[in-house]
Amino acid sequence: MSATAQQYPRSVPAASRRLGRAGRAGRVLAILALSATALAVPVPAQARAQAPEQVAVSLGDSFISGEAGRWWGNSTVAAAAGCTRGGTDRAAYRRHLICRYDAKQVYGDTALHGADTGCHRSDVAEITGLRRAGLTPINLACSGAETRHVISEAFKENTASQADLLAQVATTRQVEVVVLSIGGNDLNLSGMLRRCAALYMASDRRSCASAGEGDRFLAALPAVEQQVTLAVQKIRQVMSQAPARSAGYRLILQSYPSPVPSSARVRYSEGSGGKTAMRTLVGGCPLWDADFDLMHDTLAPAIDAMLRRVATATGAEFLSMLGAVEGHALCERGTRQAGTLDDAAELGDTMEWVRYGTVGAKISQGHQQEAMHPNAFGQQALGRCLLSLYRNPSAQPCDTDAPRSRP
Repeated sequence: MSATAQQYPRSVPAASRRLGRAGRAGRVLAILALSATALAVPVPAQARAQAPEQVAVSLGDSFISGEAGRWWGNSTVAAAAGCTRGGTDRAAYRRHLICRYDAKQVYGDTALHGADTGCHRSDVAEITGLRRAGLTPINLACSGAETRHVISEAFKENTASQADLLAQVATTRQVEVVVLSIGGNDLNLSGMLRRCAALYMASDRRSCASAGEGDRFLAALPAVEQQVTLAVQKIRQVMSQAPARSAGYRLILQSYPSPVPSSARVRYSEGSGGKTAMRTLVGGCPLWDADFDLMHDTLAPAIDAMLRRVATATGAEFLSMLGAVEGHALCERGTRQAGTLDDAAELGDTMEWVRYGTVGAKISQGHQQEAMHPNAFGQQALGRCLLSLYRNPSAQPCDTDAPRSRP
């Protein structure tokens, strides 16, 4: 006899044997009573209509899409030639002892395939940090997006504007929070950084700062402020037409971290520039001292202040990211690159959290559009900033008042 059968050997049969004909009649009454009771039991949860899924939606550009999320930091020149690049390349795998790479493992269907592709929405994008708050992340952001791609235009893999895609999400799900990162591409920040790097690699003693690039950048801020305002207003319009279940949604506008430290914090000397300089070949951060300072001390704070004004004017919450990668910026003192025998995924506390430049500097790996963006460690840091604000709207954990660079 099985152990299961031995657990219930005689209880029901013994009771049945003691019942006579009257007992059988009693059993009928008992069965009827049980049936009535069963009718009063609430319908099981799985049989009821399920409540709409609660979601967090990210809109905007590469800093929130998850660009550079493929990388656990950066690797040394020697490690860069290896299969996993010191454990930094999350897209690397081996098949039959041959090293292969598949960016889809990180960016999914938004990996770079050709023209008009490459939103690079990574599996560690900032919005995934809100899973810890019980929300399902939905990433509609796209690397390279400008305000017009939020407001009215399709771009790359997005077949409609991000506002229209948000409207589609809101029809079936309960939108708890919308997070927006936008404006950097309207200002062509990446283009300016490329020009600054070109000056250094050409050993041209002019810096972007001395050439007036910073002044031109600052002069463009008021026009971009208007465009960001329109983007926020468009999101407000879309959500005002969403089903009532999303009426209590929160709208968060965030700023950008400086991808580089101030010149006093750079771990490689400035030298005379060029393609063989340490900052170029080793660090992947080919910039003159003046341009490190321009980015860290002037432009990033100016963008932060502009976006803060937009948030105040439109009633959105503001999340400053100025200090999000402080202490782990590109080429910052106190950080390191992974060597050939390292597993970079285990070294987050000491690694750079920003992807270095590869074209003209390092052994080619990945895509140039990943340069100067928060890597996987950096994206996770942004996610922690967002989670902290979501849980405590009065917090600004990643503003300039957050813990700064190591001494």
